Amino acid sequence: AARADGHRWRARACAVLTGIGTVLQDDPQMTVRAVETTRQPRRIVVDRHGQTPASARILEGGDALIVTAGDRHPQWPAGVETLELPDGDGRVDLLALVEELARRDVNELHVEAGGKLNGALLAAGVVDELLLYVAPSLLGDPARGIADFPGGLARLDDRIQLTIRDVARIGDDLRIIARVERKGD
Repeated sequence: AARADGHRWRARACAVLTGIGTVLQDDPQMTVRAVETTRQPRRIVVDRHGQTPASARILEGGDALIVTAGDRHPQWPAGVETLELPDGDGRVDLLALVEELARRDVNELHVEAGGKLNGALLAAGVVDELLLYVAPSLLGDPARGIADFPGGLARLDDRIQLTIRDVARIGDDLRIIARVERKGD
């Protein structure tokens, strides 16, 4: 039930964003398959070194965008668009990416990524809302968290404050929608 619900959210987005870590680890399609849809969202990979394999499933079917910090994989299929947005430190400039996507009329961006990209997006202040699914199970320390913060959130003042907008039971799971509160809001 949670998978189909997640696909409904994916279907309503203009684009789905993920990172190179997820592409290399899981080889996802990032398409809508669990529910009926009239269109597929654009698939976007944040890949600073241009490591996305030409055979990656996310590139199948066109309408994929790979955002790098300057590198391009020479064997990517011809239909794959690339965008170079270096931030000066060898990473992708995430604020510039969000601004560019807005210029392209991407009004709703759905992120399905690992902790590294999620943490970077939160730290950059470009996340408006979180869609979280909580399963009735516990994972230990080696499990991956929602977001990695390089410097950590060492002080209580560093925390990211959320406002819970909705909680719904989806099968055995809970779906939580939370708004990210900006400091000074």
